[in-house]
Order: sequence, then C-alpha cells, then structure tokens
Amino acid sequence: MRHTLPILCAILIILAACSRPEDRIVARAYNATLSMADIQWMQADFNKDSEEVEIRPECVTEWVEKQVMVHAAKAALNRQERNFDRELKDYYETLLVDAYENKEVEKLLDRNVTEEEILQYYQEHKDDFEIHKTIVRMNYAKFPIGFSQTETVRALLDKGLSRTKAEQERLEKICYESAENMYLESNWVVFDDILKEIPISTNNQEQFLQRNKSAEITDSNSVYLVYFSDYKINETYSPIENERETIRNRLLDVRRVELRKEIRRKNIEKARKEHEIQYEIKL
Repeated sequence: MRHTLPILCAILIILAACSRPEDRIVARAYNATLSMADIQWMQADFNKDSEEVEIRPECVTEWVEKQVMVHAAKAALNRQERNFDRELKDYYETLLVDAYENKEVEKLLDRNVTEEEILQYYQEHKDDFEIHKTIVRMNYAKFPIGFSQTETVRALLDKGLSRTKAEQERLEKICYESAENMYLESNWVVFDDILKEIPISTNNQEQFLQRNKSAEITDSNSVYLVYFSDYKINETYSPIENERETIRNRLLDVRRVELRKEIRRKNIEKARKEHEIQYEIKL
C-alpha cells in the first residue's frame, strides 16, 4: 500500500501531460507523429490562446508528404549515403555564427543617417534611380457615384499645396470616412502608376497635364476627383524625396556589413592573443 500512492501520482502526471492541447496528435505517417506543438512551430500566425485553433491543411499535407519521402529515402539509401553529419555540422555552425553576428550588429548599429549622407549616396549612385518617366505631384479621392460632398472635396483638392492645416484635416476626415480610395500625400508619383488606379484616357501625357490642372473622371460606379500640383515630363531620375528611405536602408546595410567584418576581426585578434589558434602546416 505504501508504494501505491507514488505509482498513482505518476500515472496521473502522465495522463495530465498527455491531455495538454499541444500534445494532441494531428497526423501520423509511418512511425512519425505530428502534434499541435509541431503545428504551432510550423504556422507563424498560430494562436495557442485562441478558442478555435485553425490548422492550415497545406501544413499537414506537406508534413505527411515529407515523412513519406523520408521513409522511402531511409529504405533506399545505405548507412553511408544517409550520413550527413559533416553537412549538418557546417550548417549548424553557419546558423550559429549568423545568429551571433546579427545580435552583435543590431546592438552596435548606429541607425542615425544624416541628410548629407543620403544626398551624397544619391549623387554617387544616381544610375540606380533612373526612371525616364513622367512623374507628378497629385492628390485624388475616389467616391461612389452620387456622393453628396463631391463639390466640397473638389474645392479642397483644388487648393493644392496652399491648403491650410484645418482644410487639410477636413479633407482627410471626409476621405477617411467616405472615400473608396485616395492619395493625399505630397510625394512625386509615376504617372503610369496613376493610370492603373484612375481611368484617365490619354495618348499624350504631357498634353493632358498641360491642359488639366484638375480633373473629374467617372466610370460606371465611381467618381475620381484629381488635382495635379506639379509634373515633370520624362524625368531622368526618381526625386531624392522618394528615395530617402531606400537610401537610408542601403546605408544601414553597408554599416551592417562593415560591423560584421569588424566583429570577425576582433574575435580573430582576441583568439590569436590568447594563443587559441595554431597552424600545424605552413600557410
């Protein structure tokens, strides 16, 4: 009787462990099992706290197919052919070094990029920003046919860059509440991209922009209110204001590369000073 209680406790612990949701078996293939814990690892958007867990069928199917092929491979290949210890070791070491370097780089990285650095990069790499396309500064808003505040929005759009802060806020409020689509920024935009959003019919972009400071275009369901504040025909380069974030990210990537080199150099130098590197052959 003295030994009965510990045994019962052990059984209860095992049963409790097996009753955890993450231990639930989802699929089997030969001797392999797929659990909810595996699904959680496979699905980046898996929410274990949700009352209804959504399992994507493609994840399960992919796992099953992989296990079937692993079983077939093990049966077809001899022991030597199945040995990937060297490759696995090399892959593990590569992942390990990458994880370490990434951690150190992000800790040391100076993310402050000055306007002077951005301008210098833009000037030195202008070929990277060639476009040879018509670009425009414009605002537009798309509303359902019969929208009651069309004239109000038209008047606000036509003020262009001279809109007051209050007028801009009023325009944004109307658009956010009722527009089907809109663009209220001040950046330069490629005119060809605008044509994908707005049904402007023209065979001559320059002529259209010269003749139309603003436009109202309709299709079967919607009205498009458009205002052009500026344009450049066949512009050679994308404006720097459109490329600031791209350039900033490129400069940060350059710094990351240099930091990786410095981290490796310091670690190798440290290892040499501590006599942790020995060459048994002449290099």
